Amino acid sequence: MRVVAIEEHYSTPELLQATGVDFSWMADNPHDRLIDTADARLADMDAAGVDVQVLSASGPGVQVLPADTAIPMARTLNTSLHDSVVARHPDRFAAFATLPMGDPAAAVAELEHTVTQLGFVGALVNGTTGGRFLDHPDFDPLLETAARLGVPLYLHPGVPPKAVLGAYYSDLPHPLGLLLATTGYGWHYETSLHALRLVVTGAFDRHPGLKVVLGHLGEGLPFHLDRIEDTVTPLAGNLAKPVSAYFRENFWVTTSAYFFDGPLQLTREAFGDDRVIFSVDYPFSDNKRGTDWLQNLALEPGVRARIAHANADELLGLG
Repeated sequence: MRVVAIEEHYSTPELLQATGVDFSWMADNPHDRLIDTADARLADMDAAGVDVQVLSASGPGVQVLPADTAIPMARTLNTSLHDSVVARHPDRFAAFATLPMGDPAAAVAELEHTVTQLGFVGALVNGTTGGRFLDHPDFDPLLETAARLGVPLYLHPGVPPKAVLGAYYSDLPHPLGLLLATTGYGWHYETSLHALRLVVTGAFDRHPGLKVVLGHLGEGLPFHLDRIEDTVTPLAGNLAKPVSAYFRENFWVTTSAYFFDGPLQLTREAFGDDRVIFSVDYPFSDNKRGTDWLQNLALEPGVRARIAHANADELLGLG
C-alpha cells in the first residue's frame, strides 16, 4: 500500500543560524536528520515504508526574520528545495512553500511563484506572525490567493508570542517550560484557536474554496467540536453556516506524531474519513513508529487506503 506523509520537515544550516533555533535540549536531537534531504532520509523512508514525503521548512521558518532578510531567504529555500530535492526525486518528494509572512504582499508573491513555477502543493504557516493571526485583514490577499490556486495552507503551530510565553510559562524550569509552551501542550491549543478564529471571522464565507490543514489529529478540535457548536454557533450570526460545517468542509487533519487509536477514532467521527491524512512529523517523530501504527489499525482496507494516501493525493494533486 502506498504511503504518503505530508507534515515532514527539513532545514538548512543557514535557516537554523538565522533563526537561532537550537534543538540540543530535545531528548532526541533531530538536527542532523533535518539537514539531510537525500540519502539518509530516503533510506529511513524506505525502511519504514513511506513512499512520499511532502517537505516543509521547520519552524519558525523565516516568519520571525525581518522582511529584508525573510524575503530573499524564502526564495532561496524554496528554489533550493525544488532544484536539489523535489526535481531530483519527483516520485518521492513534494513541497509546501516557505513564505515571508512578515510582508504579506511578498508572501502572496512567493506562494504564487512556488505553486505556478515550481509545482509546490501549498504552503506551511507557523502560527502567528508578529502577533497577527491569519484572520488579520493584512493576510486576506494570501487566503484569496491560496483559494484561487486551489492549494491548502498547512497551519502548523508556532512558538507563542512573548507576552504569552511570559504569562504562562516563564516561571517553569527549563526545558519543561519550553516543552509545555510548544510541542508538549501549549502551541496545539493556540493552533486550534487560530483555526477557530478563521472560521468565526468569516474567512471561509469570503473564500469558500480556501483549504486548511491541521496537524496532530486536529490540535484538540475533535474533542471540543461539539462544545464549540453548542456555544459559538448561536452567537455567530455573521456566518452562513454552523461553525462545525466549516471544519468538516474546509479543513483536513493529519496524524503527525499522534499515533493514538482513541484520538484517531474521535477525529474520524468529527471530520470524516475523507479528511484524515497520514503524517509522521519527521524527524521529530519516527517514520517506523508511524507506519507500524497505520498498518496495525483496525480499519477497513478502503479507509486505510484513504488515510494512507488517497486523501493526500486528492487534496494535493499527487500520485
